[in-house]
Amino acid sequence: MGMSQSEINGGVRDSPPGALATGRILPEFSLPAVSGGSIRNSDYRGRSNLVVIVADDRPQTSGLMQALADSYALIKTEAAEVLAIVALSPEQARERFGNLPYPVLVDADGRVQQRLGAITAQGQAAAALYVTDAFGEIQLVHRTREGQTLPAASEVVTLLEFINIQCPECEPPEWPLIKPDEF
Repeated sequence: MGMSQSEINGGVRDSPPGALATGRILPEFSLPAVSGGSIRNSDYRGRSNLVVIVADDRPQTSGLMQALADSYALIKTEAAEVLAIVALSPEQARERFGNLPYPVLVDADGRVQQRLGAITAQGQAAAALYVTDAFGEIQLVHRTREGQTLPAASEVVTLLEFINIQCPECEPPEWPLIKPDEF
């Protein structure tokens, strides 16, 4: 298996639990979606930046999920996808979050939530938000278990804009290229 773009640029491929930090690669996960089928974060690798929100029961988390839904069209213009992970049964997740415009993934046993560092030392759910570039490299981490507050949706959009500016292979250059025979 070859190296990912992120690894070539200095990213670290595998992140041991608890070591999810900027510059690391978001671990692989696959979960059933409320809308049906199964979604893996790697389904978006090389194609989309990701905003991964791991939900807990706090109103602030639900508020951010709704704010991301309200900003979804803008998020999509930044070549990004939002994935929400909820530790609920499929029926509960469909009832509570089935109206969101982005994929809601069911983590009924909480294994992915734990792997992503969204569990307190007491085993309680704690919200987390990760923003990755299109190569899976984490660009932003917010975990409520560490006393951090979740960012506003506008901050997430601003970061996605910045990621796209910093990714020269994602868009054509802003200036015309001069061919050697034009000198």
